[in-house]
Amino acid sequence: MSNLKKSIRKSLVVGGFCMISSLAMSAQISLTLENKSTRDIIREIERVSEYRFFYNEDLQGLDQKININTNDANIQTVLNEIQRQTSIHYVIKENNQIVLSAGVKSNKTQQVGDGRIIKGTILDATGMPVIGANVMVKGTTNGTITDMDGKFSLEVDKNAILVVSYIGYANQEIKVGNQNTLSITMKEDAEALDELVVVGYGTVKKSDLTGSVGSVSMEDVNKVGITSADRALQGQVAGVQVNARSGQPGESMMIRVRGGNSLSGGNEPLYVIDGMPVEGMSSDINPEDILSMEVLKDASSTAIYGSRGANGVVMITTKRGKEGKTTVDYNGYIGVSQLRKKLDLLEKDDYIAMVNEVSVNDGNGILITPEQAALLPNNDWQDLAYQTALTHSHQFSVSGGNDKTKVYSSLNYMNQEGIIKGSNYNRFALRINGDQKITDKISLNASVAYSYGTQNTANSNADGYGAIAYTAMVMPPIQEIKDEYGNYTVFSGTPWGGTNPVGMAELYKNQNINSRLLANLSLSWDIIEGLNFRVNAGAEVVASESDRYIPIGLSAGGQLDGDASKSKSNYYTLINENILTYNKTFNDIHAFNVMGGITFQSYEYNSLSGSGTGFLRDVYETNNLGVAMTPGIPSSGYSDYRMASFLGRVNYGLMDRYLLTVTARYDGSSKFSKNHKFAFFPSAALAWRVSEEGFMKDMEWWSNFKVRTSVGQTGNQSISPYQTFARLGTSSPVFGNGKVIGFGLSSIANDDLKWETTTQTDLGIDLGFLDNRINFAFDYYWKQTRDLLYSATLPPSSGFSSMLRNIGRIDNKGFEISINTVNMKGKVNWTTSLNISSNKSIVKDLGTDVYGNKIERMDAPIGGGNWFPLFLGKAPFQLYGYEIEGIYQTDEEARLNGEATKHAGDYRYKEIDGKPGITTGDKTILANTQPKFTFGLTNTINWNNFELSFLVTGSIGGDIVNEFNKSITNIGGTWNVRKDAWEGRWQEGKGGKYARASASTKDYLAFGDPNSIWVEDGSYVRFKDIKLSYTLPSSWFSGSKKPNVSLYVSGQNLITITGYSHYDPEASWTGSAVNGWDRGVYPSAKSYTLGLNVKF
Repeated sequence: MSNLKKSIRKSLVVGGFCMISSLAMSAQISLTLENKSTRDIIREIERVSEYRFFYNEDLQGLDQKININTNDANIQTVLNEIQRQTSIHYVIKENNQIVLSAGVKSNKTQQVGDGRIIKGTILDATGMPVIGANVMVKGTTNGTITDMDGKFSLEVDKNAILVVSYIGYANQEIKVGNQNTLSITMKEDAEALDELVVVGYGTVKKSDLTGSVGSVSMEDVNKVGITSADRALQGQVAGVQVNARSGQPGESMMIRVRGGNSLSGGNEPLYVIDGMPVEGMSSDINPEDILSMEVLKDASSTAIYGSRGANGVVMITTKRGKEGKTTVDYNGYIGVSQLRKKLDLLEKDDYIAMVNEVSVNDGNGILITPEQAALLPNNDWQDLAYQTALTHSHQFSVSGGNDKTKVYSSLNYMNQEGIIKGSNYNRFALRINGDQKITDKISLNASVAYSYGTQNTANSNADGYGAIAYTAMVMPPIQEIKDEYGNYTVFSGTPWGGTNPVGMAELYKNQNINSRLLANLSLSWDIIEGLNFRVNAGAEVVASESDRYIPIGLSAGGQLDGDASKSKSNYYTLINENILTYNKTFNDIHAFNVMGGITFQSYEYNSLSGSGTGFLRDVYETNNLGVAMTPGIPSSGYSDYRMASFLGRVNYGLMDRYLLTVTARYDGSSKFSKNHKFAFFPSAALAWRVSEEGFMKDMEWWSNFKVRTSVGQTGNQSISPYQTFARLGTSSPVFGNGKVIGFGLSSIANDDLKWETTTQTDLGIDLGFLDNRINFAFDYYWKQTRDLLYSATLPPSSGFSSMLRNIGRIDNKGFEISINTVNMKGKVNWTTSLNISSNKSIVKDLGTDVYGNKIERMDAPIGGGNWFPLFLGKAPFQLYGYEIEGIYQTDEEARLNGEATKHAGDYRYKEIDGKPGITTGDKTILANTQPKFTFGLTNTINWNNFELSFLVTGSIGGDIVNEFNKSITNIGGTWNVRKDAWEGRWQEGKGGKYARASASTKDYLAFGDPNSIWVEDGSYVRFKDIKLSYTLPSSWFSGSKKPNVSLYVSGQNLITITGYSHYDPEASWTGSAVNGWDRGVYPSAKSYTLGLNVKF
């Protein structure tokens, strides 16, 4: 019976092959290709049909240009036409295999075999069969391919040499000799190690890198419907922390590379687009134009940018045209977004119960009777303020060229509604990249990008009090939306004045318009072999406009009669770079790449603004500030600075295994005083490719082993111009019956102001196993930032309160781990990328006071007071306040603890100074917002035409300062509170987690200064992205030019595992240097996207 089954199975397989072969032979092919190489025509046939070609790469005639024009022709007709125009002959074999040879016409000139059959199996490095590998006898047309089990059989003679090849693997040659069976293990091609990585002012092979660089390919990232370029970095690179501080459409992300170095000099990395430094990572940059991003992390990589490299450098490379046929690409998607999580707040009945209990506890009667309650509404202000938002994007691009001219152009429109009503962002973007080869030695490269973005925030991105996110949370459910006259009601039970989030969303105007033009022109001249000179000229022009109007009846800061402001600003920067590069290898042993250059950059900024309050009607909004009853004082500003730099780098490789990089930059900036206008930033790096040593050759499973180390200095000049000068400011004292505007010194000169300088040491190791199917990288770094730029207190005798000075030092230490694996390869491809990072920042020095004493603590005026001071030996900006150690159970307990004004049910604060009563001496450090670890995990699985990928990000450890809790856990009887706070309130005889229901609990400790109720664990694990795509089979389309069509669905922020009680564990106040401070930030959304990609 088993033999019968085998015979039937064999007959079915043979019959199937015969039928497939017969159908393929009759398949019709249409081609219209002019002046194309035979190689390109063969590839096109493989693309539009089921045939596979086998040939030697050095086959004569493959690069010959020919013309093919066929319409619904069979394969023989097409091949005959190729044979007529070239010297290439063909043989059609079973399974749609076509073997090409150079003029072989009969067996008289070529021996196929001596009748001996050799059998074999081809496996990959993990022992899995390689399906469809090409096996040919060298110098003949005799060949075959492996079956589903990786097996083959072939007639050969004893002198034959088999050539085994497969895409992604290195070719192998095996002498047959007297062997009858073979087991061949393929080795992956080493091209992955030879891919080029973009670094400052050049590229370098990945295998030759001596520094720490993280790379992100945008090919797959763009398929999940991201709306900004900075979002693409999230979870992708070890050592790079990316947080969505706000869910407001059009807002940029917070990016930190190996922690924060500065207290006030800025911690954002430098962004370089196609070689041109730009001012920040704006949402105006179209992510679909980006080809790849590299993040330079260690001093060896960043020192080439000198005074701007201390915070890391993000290199952005945009798409360019390629030689070949013109391709037209459309990528579009539509998506919906929703509030990821609603807070569980009190509804009508519980809220009324709270109001009445507060009143009774405070010695008053019931405020709301059942009869009154029946007439009151039950509004869910979260449902009223939030919406299901629609996003759609459309990208058209055209790319192509020949050996002389290459062009890429794109047009993009994106419109994104926010989940808070009244908020949205739309962007129009245009890009043209061109490359022209003028002569064999001279080429011209040009890039022009323009974007125009409009952001409407409707007060939705304002942090803290007054923002829609905050007010929608505290609004009483019994508050009417509108009064009997159709006007929006105003809730005045908050410290920040009256407000109505629904009215704000509908009527509040806060529009920001931003346009950006980025242009770059580069001329390259190959002077002699290996010597190149490149001159680059670039410009960035940005114009911004902001209009804000609060209608009559809606409050902001207590103003109820209309509040308007209008501002305009623009800046432009011009850059010139002159770079000379020499690249030469001597005797295949000594490889040199030497680069030197001079760069110049200028920057100018100007602004104009006006404001006014008190309007009789809303008709003018911001279009006529002069009708305001209380006009503001108009203001304007201007600033500029210049930079001149000299830079150089030497890369040296000895025998392709011992690597040295030396980099230096000499920067001059007009921002600093004449005593410190120039600074020198050097670095050096060493690497040893151990895997290239002779003693490693027998360890075939160990494919890459490199150790590297670097040390160097970089700087930070992210301060406003003119800080070294004594500056004049206006003042308007009252004399007689009016104000007199005059000038006076607003700051004193500081001739000693200089750059922040970061010294960084890096130790790293790169490992690859099983032909680089497993790659591992580990880095340990130590950064020391000295001469911190900070506003330090001055003695009263100076006449000024503070001055920007260089003080102290901050250290960042940490490690990074990256693991990339190819788990499966073949019919199913599965890859995994994991990165883990840990960084710890410590304040090591705060300088000395005016008396020469070492400063142990320094105030930082952040928040409602000195909430985040700096402490020597601690992490910067830790929350400082009162620690709650329990709740008083009796009035007597409070009296004995020195707090006679407290009652049973009030919070008991921990005594720190040992003195009776609670004073400012009892404040202590409450929270450290630095996470212990962050990670990103990406998996991509391909099967047939399907692709599934997902990204998981997370943060472990680190606190969140949830300032919300001082309101929504404070049961004072006015604003709404969280349900768990109401149910967990202290009640006599029952105890509780939260203080009693009483208006008196809103004392200076509970509401004014921070306390430990604000502090929550910020750990989370988030399924950031998940995407499923399907590429339609080409056989579904007719004609010679078949499109490549893909459909995809994706989701963002669908699942978040966290103990954080509020909307989003990533949220942080965008206006502060403190990461992890939630003041009522616009929540991030969960999104669902459907997309289409069509390429012709």
